[in-house]
Order: sequence, then C-alpha cells, then structure tokens
Amino acid sequence: MNRLVEILDAFAGKKVLVLGDFMLDEYVKGKVERISPEAPVPVVEARGISHKPGGAGNVTLNLSALGAKPFAFGVIGRDEAGRKLKAMLEQAGVDASMLLVQENRPTTRKMRIIAGAQQLLRVDWENTDYIDTATFEKLRDVLVSVWREFDAMIISDYGKGVVTESLFELTRKFRAQIPVALDPKERNFGFYKDVTTMTPNIRETYLAVGIKPVTDSDAEKAGRRLIERFNLNYAVVTRAEKGLSVVCTDRVSHIPARAKQVFDVTGAGDTVISVFTLSVACGATPEEAGELANTAGGIVVGKLGTATVTVEEIRHELLHGATDAVQNVQE
Repeated sequence: MNRLVEILDAFAGKKVLVLGDFMLDEYVKGKVERISPEAPVPVVEARGISHKPGGAGNVTLNLSALGAKPFAFGVIGRDEAGRKLKAMLEQAGVDASMLLVQENRPTTRKMRIIAGAQQLLRVDWENTDYIDTATFEKLRDVLVSVWREFDAMIISDYGKGVVTESLFELTRKFRAQIPVALDPKERNFGFYKDVTTMTPNIRETYLAVGIKPVTDSDAEKAGRRLIERFNLNYAVVTRAEKGLSVVCTDRVSHIPARAKQVFDVTGAGDTVISVFTLSVACGATPEEAGELANTAGGIVVGKLGTATVTVEEIRHELLHGATDAVQNVQE
C-alpha cells in the first residue's frame, strides 16, 4: 500500500499531452408541466444552462484534478463554442495553447435538455469527417517538435475525426520513450497500432477481437488478442462491475471493482485512463497502475454526473476504504 501512495505522490507536476476530440457539453435544465399543442412532445420550461469540457476535455480535467499539468492538443472551430471551451479549459488549469483552429469546421457541441433527473433530448453540432490534410500536417508538425517535452501521452478518441490513421505512423517512436495510452472508438479499430496500451470497455473489446470479456478467462484471451492485433505492450480491459484486467504477454492481473455504490458511470473511462497513464509515467508497473486506476474508477462512479477524483480521495480509499466499508455494514 505504501508503494501505491508513493506513486500517487509523484503525480504532481507530470506533463501529459492529451490528443483527441475536444468538445463542449451543454446542459439545459428545467421542468415539464405540459405537452406542446404543436406536437406530442413535452414543453421544457428552462431554468438554467451550464457548460463543461467534454470528450478529451474531460480527460484533461481529470489530470488537472490529480495535480498533473495537462496540455490539450486537438482541433476546434472558429466559433463561440470553441472560445468558451478553450477558456473553460484554461480556467481549470489546462494548457490549451496547442488547440488548432480549423476554418469551416464547428467545435463539437452536445446540448442535453434535462427535466428533473430525466434527459429528454440531445442535440449535437459537429462534423465527424476526418480533419483535412492541411490541418493534420499542422498537428503532426507540432507533435513531432514537442512530444519529448512530456512525461506521457493520452490519445482520447471519440470518433469525431481528429484521430486519423496517419497519427499511428508516429506512435511507435513516441512509445519507445514515453507511455502512450489510447482510449479507443470502434470506428477506428482498422488503423490503431503501436501504442503502449489501450483501455477498451466490454463492448469495445468484443467489437475489436470478437471476445466478450465477461469471465476472467475470456478477459485474458481478449487481452492477448488486443496485444497481437494492435501491437500493444499490454492491454487494459475495463469490465464495469467486475473491475478491470491488465493483460501482459507473460502475465495477467484481474482487479475486482472497488465501488461501494454506483450512481453514474459517465466519464469513468476518462478517469481510469488518466490515473493509469499518470501512474505508469511515475514508474508504476502495469499492475500497480491498474490498482490505482480501478480505485479511482470506483470513486468516480459514486458521484453524479461527469466527475473527477483527487489524489486525496484515492489515498483515503486505499488507506481507509476497507475500514469504511466494515463500519457502514455495522451501522
């Protein structure tokens, strides 16, 4: 346990480059008391609106909350959503200076209309085409010039077009020096390769290698196929209420879930990859990183909405989690 706490203490100041799909999440909240006379739909009487960085932006928020120094690297539009997203990232301690602006491409914006605790509708403004050649070349040139400055890299792929096949012509060189972790999207399974690890969930694992990792045995088989297909150093398979499995070429570790209560799994994958990657950047073994990531995931699913965790929360859970659970049962 002391070793895990030492790893946590080393998070502070680590520089992590987050490359991927940055988006703005918008929440319109209100109440419903009548049906529209124009169509059989509820009328939401809006009471407020809020915004939060989403997609890869949530990964950077997680890293910042953990004491690291995250850098946002992706593409936004020249629009109000892009300006708001960049400002919010900077307010959260994220370096957003490397976000590239592509003309005639909107910043991905997802508006959720909520009445009480019920989401009624989501409206997306986005262009999911892959970024054009000129924009990728700008991204590539910056990436090639700066990657050595970072302790780790996270590729956060939400299938919005920033993560392209050409990117993976570069990752073999990167991973020889720093950990490169990939949060995958099924759209792009055809061209992923040459990263340190990837963190697919149950559904993504099944779509990638045709094995549903429900049992420990199936998780191990799936992990080895992931390693082979995508040329990984090791695979991290997230298995919801069963925790996660860290599969290396010569060993496997199945780490049971630690969550006491599950309120909301939104954004849990962003927390897991953030903590796991930071841990490896601090010298943790894949198994140690898995323990810490699994603990953090158990904390975040106990919170409502897209949330983050802190080093202090993880440390408390590691040192006192079992004791707290016994006390709750006795009470």
